Amino acid sequence: MHYSYKFFCFTSLFLVSSCNFNQVVMNSYDKENYSISADASVPIFLNQKISNVFNINNEDDDNAEVKINIKNYSLQEYPIYGGTALRSLEQEITATFRLEIQTAEKSQNKDIKIVKRYKSNELNPLAEKEMIKMVKENIFTEILNEIIREVSLFEM
Repeated sequence: MHYSYKFFCFTSLFLVSSCNFNQVVMNSYDKENYSISADASVPIFLNQKISNVFNINNEDDDNAEVKINIKNYSLQEYPIYGGTALRSLEQEITATFRLEIQTAEKSQNKDIKIVKRYKSNELNPLAEKEMIKMVKENIFTEILNEIIREVSLFEM
């Protein structure tokens, strides 16, 4: 009985001390204080999605506290061959870009690469085109999520 009391005290003390939560401060800047610029290599569709998420007003670019630059965007397709088939078994789509986030106090540069694979041994060419379109939309969504994640981590 004496050991069970010590075990109970130790366990409760461990649980209480390990549940020490701290408040996380996210998004210290207002949403209107972002300035996003992208070079000509970034697709218009992706640029519009990013502008919609950050509520960008082009009039306030000079007053922005956080400047986000997206550069050197490229989207490459790579067929993967295997076996005795003359066609590729899989296709790999790789999107790469450079993300630069700057404030008056600090700056961060990061090269981001997103890779998606899909099976390309479809007999129907229209189905393959739709698969490529869907994979590209998934890549755009993942790029947007990665930009949001990097901006949030930068602000912390």
